Amino acid sequence: AAVTLASQRLALPAVAAQMAMFGLGASLPLLLIGSLSRTALSRTRLLLRVVSERGRQFLGAMLVLLGLLILTRLDRIVEVWLINLSPTWLTTLTTRF
Repeated sequence: AAVTLASQRLALPAVAAQMAMFGLGASLPLLLIGSLSRTALSRTRLLLRVVSERGRQFLGAMLVLLGLLILTRLDRIVEVWLINLSPTWLTTLTTRF
């Protein structure tokens, strides 16, 4: 409605006030969500740091293990074991092309 009135150059002060109220109404929830998320993030920052460090250590250990399996060619035994465990439709799907 405000854009229509503004394009017709009717009641420009009222249009400006209406647009200002719309802008305020649209920005306040965003500001509130932003400030609340910052507070929540600061509370959980320590937990996120610990989880991140443990995850990094776990992934590093998995990469070392995978490298050792490849070097000793034991990865092929694990691959055959996993193929035997997987359903036939999955094996067919992954080896079709």
